[in-house]
Amino acid sequence: MTEPGALSPDEAAIRPVDGAAAGLSGPSPSIDQAVPPLARPPAMPGTLAVVGGGLDLNVAASSILRRASLYVGLLALLAAGPIAAIAWALSARQGGFEWLRDLLVFGQAPLIRAGPGFALFVFVAVLLGFGCLAAISVDAQLLALTLIGGQATGRHFDLRAALAVARLNYWRLVRASVLVGLILLVPRYLLNLAIMGGRPVGTETEVLLVTAAGIVLAVPFAYVGTGVILGGVGAREAVRRSWRLAQARWRLAFLLAVVNAGVSYLASLAIGAGADILVRLGTALGLGGSVGAPQIATLGLIVVLAIVSIGSLIMTIAALTVAPQVVAFLALTGYSAGLDAGAVANDTLGPARAEPLIARPMKIALALSGVAAALAFINTI
Repeated sequence: MTEPGALSPDEAAIRPVDGAAAGLSGPSPSIDQAVPPLARPPAMPGTLAVVGGGLDLNVAASSILRRASLYVGLLALLAAGPIAAIAWALSARQGGFEWLRDLLVFGQAPLIRAGPGFALFVFVAVLLGFGCLAAISVDAQLLALTLIGGQATGRHFDLRAALAVARLNYWRLVRASVLVGLILLVPRYLLNLAIMGGRPVGTETEVLLVTAAGIVLAVPFAYVGTGVILGGVGAREAVRRSWRLAQARWRLAFLLAVVNAGVSYLASLAIGAGADILVRLGTALGLGGSVGAPQIATLGLIVVLAIVSIGSLIMTIAALTVAPQVVAFLALTGYSAGLDAGAVANDTLGPARAEPLIARPMKIALALSGVAAALAFINTI
C-alpha cells in the first residue's frame, strides 16, 4: 500500500530526477545554482518516442552536424595521413602492394632497404597517428553531445563554440570512460571466459552471446556522456548518476545500450562495404599487382577520400548514438546547465579569441607525426 500523498513506484520512476529522487544532492561543480524543479513533471516518453526524438534532433541539427562531420573527417586525414603516406611511399618503391597483403594477411614484414632509423620513425608516426585518432573519436562524441544537447534545449552552438564545450569536458569524459572500463574489466573477462572458454575467436553463436552480455553490462552506464556534458559533473559523479538514472528506468537504459550496439554494428557493416568497394575499384584500375606512377597517384587519391569519409562517419555515428541519450536524460532530469559553461566561455572570449579548430597538443602531435613520416620516407631513399 502506498501512503497518502506519496508517489507510487511508477510515478517516482518517471518524474524528473532531482537531488532527493536520485541521490544527486548538491549543485554541479561548474554551476552556482541548481535549476529549480518543474511545477509539473513532464510525462516520460516511451522507448520508441525516445528513438524517434533522437532522429528528429539529428534532422534538426543536420546543418551543423554536416560541418562537424567534415571537420572530423579532415582532422582524421591529418592524423592518419602520415601513416598512409608511408604506406603509399613503400608501395611506390616496391612497385606494388604485395608487401601490404603479406603484412596484413600473413604477418610478414616487407624486406626494405632503409636506414637504421626507419623502424623507429615508422613506430613514432604510427603511435602518434593512432593516438590522435583516439582523441578525435572522443572529440566527436563530445561534439555530438554538445550539438544535439544544444538543439534539444534551444542553445544553438556553432562549431567553435561546440569545440569550446568539448575541450572543457574532454578529460572528464576520458576519466569516466576509463573508470567504466575498470569497473567492467573483471565481469567482461569472466563472461568471455565462461562463453568462449578463453579462446580469442569463437563461433557466431558465442560472439552473439558475448555481444549481448556486453550490452547488458553497459546498461548502468548509458548516461555517462550526458552526465558529463549536460549535467556538468566530473567522472565519478557522472558514473554514479548514470547508475541512479538507469535504476529509475532499466528498460529505457537497456534501449540506449541496444541503440549504441546497433548503430556501431551498422557502422562496421558500412565501413566493410566501403572497403569492399575500394578494393573492387582498385582492382578495376589495375592496382592489384605491379603498378606505375599513374596507379600510385590514383591510389593516393582513393586513400585520402577513404580516410575523410571514415572520419566523417565517426561523427555521424556519434550523433546517432547520443541523441536518444540526450532525449532520455532531459526527460528524466530536466537538467542541462552543463552546457552553459561553454556558452559563457564562448561569449567571454569573443571573436578575437575564438576557439582554435585544432588544439595545441593535437597540433604538436600531428607535427611530430608528420616529421617522423618524412624521416621514414627519407630513410628509404
